[in-house]
Amino acid sequence: MNIRNPINTRFGRRRQHNRQQQQQQRRSSFVLDRHYFAIQITLVLVTIFCILAWFWIHIATGLHRGDSVDDWSGGGRLSSSSVEAVDEDHPSSFADVTAGPEKDVTTSVQEPYETNLRIDSVVAFLMNLAELPPQQLWDTFGMDDDKNDGSNGKKSYGKDPFSLEELEQGKCPSGLHRAEWLPPRPWNSEELSSMFQSKAEELKTGKEARNEETVLIWYEHISKAGGTTFCGLAKTNLGQSLVPKYFCMPKRLNSDLSDGRVGSWTNEELIGYTKRESHLLVANEWDPFSHDKLKLSGRTLDGTKFPLDPQHTSPQLLFVTTLRDPLDRLLSAYLFFGAGESPSDFGVWIRRNIGRLPKYRIGEKGAFRCNIARYNVIVWRYSGGNLEHPVSRPSSQQQETQFPLPMTDGKLWRDPFESAIRALSQQDLILPMDIMSKEEGQEAMRRLLGWGKVAIKEGKGKGDRESGHIVTTGKIQNSNAREYLNEEEYRFLWEANWLDNILVLWCRAVFLARLHCNDI
Repeated sequence: MNIRNPINTRFGRRRQHNRQQQQQQRRSSFVLDRHYFAIQITLVLVTIFCILAWFWIHIATGLHRGDSVDDWSGGGRLSSSSVEAVDEDHPSSFADVTAGPEKDVTTSVQEPYETNLRIDSVVAFLMNLAELPPQQLWDTFGMDDDKNDGSNGKKSYGKDPFSLEELEQGKCPSGLHRAEWLPPRPWNSEELSSMFQSKAEELKTGKEARNEETVLIWYEHISKAGGTTFCGLAKTNLGQSLVPKYFCMPKRLNSDLSDGRVGSWTNEELIGYTKRESHLLVANEWDPFSHDKLKLSGRTLDGTKFPLDPQHTSPQLLFVTTLRDPLDRLLSAYLFFGAGESPSDFGVWIRRNIGRLPKYRIGEKGAFRCNIARYNVIVWRYSGGNLEHPVSRPSSQQQETQFPLPMTDGKLWRDPFESAIRALSQQDLILPMDIMSKEEGQEAMRRLLGWGKVAIKEGKGKGDRESGHIVTTGKIQNSNAREYLNEEEYRFLWEANWLDNILVLWCRAVFLARLHCNDI
């Protein structure tokens, strides 16, 4: 009888059991491997789909902006071989301004106007400039060689962050529509321009108005920056009956003052004024720009549309201003309002006016002229009056004739600077004062306002009426600060007004770009 060894039998069973477990594990592992492989394939396919969708969206966005398919390479940004992508002479991003020979060029994608990304890009670009050390900003704008570079007699533009060298020559720099500093036009600027010109023609010719809606020019008059000339042009082109008599500044209801300080009016007051008067222009000289006025034209600081109340659609506003070199404007204000003309008195005049700032109140008569001596007055005006100016007496080491120290605390200037940029981006026309009466200025006013007359035949003011340059009273004076001040004084005041210097050059570039370039 064959008796099986119990031990062998027990081990055999164990081996069989282990073999079955191993087979089951291999089958489970195979199933898991198949599932894992399927998941990997799915992830790869989803990734490819997302890349293709991203590429298609950006192509569509580029075509919507007017770019061609050839402008896009490698699924997104411009290739290094694209002519418009890398422009060594005309930077489109802030990185280009401060970069060395090898530049990492990044350009902003222009989104539809309903978003505020383009204006955000402008704010970031200008804010980066404002935060540069004074010496670097001075060099960026080529201020050491502002008159000429000493080699060929041509004006130096430094790193030329705004492409002004070509724009001043009437050229349109390549790739300009991608420049981070270039804001979109206000969304309804062309529509309001057409309505204004139509209304003006009806009123000038005595025709019966076809509708009750009025488009009014809101002129932000910064003292000693061409306001009297602009007002004279308005009276010549519109006729005196359509412009407030006293330097284009309207009277307030139930007030005896010729200047009603329209900058302090509510929107309801302005609406009531247009129902009483047929004027097509009002000028605000002494108070800051009220951001609330943007609502009358359906605009906001961030570039989005503000819904118009159908019950109060009149008036809508065309926003116009003129800007001047900050130091020339400051010197002109001193020569016009100051008691003396000695350079040593310039610092005294600035310091005394700044000392009166705490007495100023919007809309009130007291100390209203002291703001003309402010540093960075453009930022103050277009921030809605939110830029503080520390008032301090000269220390024992300082003489009273020395210029007061500037405000450099970023906590005080960053927010006002940003709101000023956004408010200026909503202006329909910003005229550089030195261009206003020249061919470029005439063309810009003809396009927006329909004005074709340059010689000033109507209104107050003295000066060269034929060429369109007049002043309130007295004579036209040389207000070239670079010639008037010594090098140290000029450099100090230029750095103290660094924010306004950035804004004036930026606004000049925007004006010229819109004039010389199509679809800008």
